[in-house]
Amino acid sequence: MKAIKKLTELYKLPILVSLTVFITLMALLVPRNPFTIAQMVLACLLAVFVLDLDYFIYAFFTDIDTDFAITLKGYLRHKDYTGAISYIYYHKDEIKEKTLQSVLFQVVLGLLTFFMVFSPINIFMKTLVIATFANSFYRLAEAYQTEKTDDWFWMLKEKPSKKGVKVYMGISLLIFFVILQFF
Repeated sequence: MKAIKKLTELYKLPILVSLTVFITLMALLVPRNPFTIAQMVLACLLAVFVLDLDYFIYAFFTDIDTDFAITLKGYLRHKDYTGAISYIYYHKDEIKEKTLQSVLFQVVLGLLTFFMVFSPINIFMKTLVIATFANSFYRLAEAYQTEKTDDWFWMLKEKPSKKGVKVYMGISLLIFFVILQFF
């Protein structure tokens, strides 16, 4: 119970984004099967945490000897998952070159979302990818507000201006709405 309370406290806005996606998809699909609805709810809630896999990739595969990685592994070794989530949340800005929280991954995710809408894949995967795309957009908007968009564009030689980031965000949002039209 303590873990759920801490998660909702730390991730209230991403959860709200996912629930908005869930409500939108429910309105578009109008599913009657309770199993389908449960899959959609679960996928939307899991999408809140997909982008946080970045920190585990960082700790276990890319920079395993940093203080961040050692501390995160310590929390996991002691099965303090609430502490690990809190540590990630409060130290998320220490990691600069994130794999999943980048413009490259967002573009790939947008293309994957578009592909999955037209494929016969089950509703759980479609909902997970769409909700992850929405959460990715939310995290980019959050980075824009805190003026940390360079972290999202770290793989580019030249970082875009504020106007360039706004244009990119507008195009991404437009793509998201187009994808929803075909869902």
